[in-house]
Amino acid sequence: MTDRKRDRRIQDLGTLKAIAHPLRMQLYRALTIARTATASQLAEQVDEAVSLVSYHLRKLAEHGLIEQAEPQTADGRERWWQPASDGVSIHDEDFSDAPEKAAAHTAASRLFFDQRADLYRRFLDERAHWG
Repeated sequence: MTDRKRDRRIQDLGTLKAIAHPLRMQLYRALTIARTATASQLAEQVDEAVSLVSYHLRKLAEHGLIEQAEPQTADGRERWWQPASDGVSIHDEDFSDAPEKAAAHTAASRLFFDQRADLYRRFLDERAHWG
């Protein structure tokens, strides 16, 4: 396991593309909130097949965005995951030197914005039911 970093600045195109996938971003956000989770737990949260979630978790791990965590159960049969840092950031200047990089940065930024807006809309919708 690696030492926790406060924030990870994504500066390479491969990592940006890895996290800019809609399901991977959902999984990364869910894992950041939970701090540790299994593919089964995350699959339930995002309503996807465990095999699909496992695949995308491995892709996030290949780019150092998440890492294996200490098993949380005695039997150790399930693989536990945790974020490799407390968050990620992307900066325009890291992706402005080539059209492909700029396009990937724009697409990722739109995805991040759309998902944040969706989370806020759900918060507003559910807030009325809190009593």
